[in-house]
Amino acid sequence: MDPYVFEVEAGHVLTFARAVGDEQLGHDIATPGMPVPATFPSASVQFDPAHMRGLRPSGSLAGISSTVGGSVLHAEQVFEYFAPVRVGDSLIVTEYDGDTWHKQSRRAGDLTFHEILRDYRDLAGNLVLRSRMVLVDTAFAVSDEGVNHGR
Repeated sequence: MDPYVFEVEAGHVLTFARAVGDEQLGHDIATPGMPVPATFPSASVQFDPAHMRGLRPSGSLAGISSTVGGSVLHAEQVFEYFAPVRVGDSLIVTEYDGDTWHKQSRRAGDLTFHEILRDYRDLAGNLVLRSRMVLVDTAFAVSDEGVNHGR
């Protein structure tokens, strides 16, 4: 995936804060140099034109399952900070695949776990943040009641 620039804009931080219910930050106007919420960098995908949740028409995560009738679930997100992310920063984001592993589930069949890693670097090339997202691709969809109707 090609790197892209993520501009940490005050308005974007304000919108994020309101969306996640951060009353203090959602009320105040973010100013240059102000640290952003720890999970805010996940919003950077909105600036990645190739991302499945980017600014283009797209379907749900279930639409990308490798198995007909399966689902894709967001299982985990980890942020490892090497420096603070602040309003006014320009970060270069590079996304790459991490590990893949398999497990079995009685409810959803074969589970395939995929890591997606994103490095956020400042304009000098210093690593500021690394995020690790894990998606799970299930063989069968799991109903609301937890019963596998795919078999």
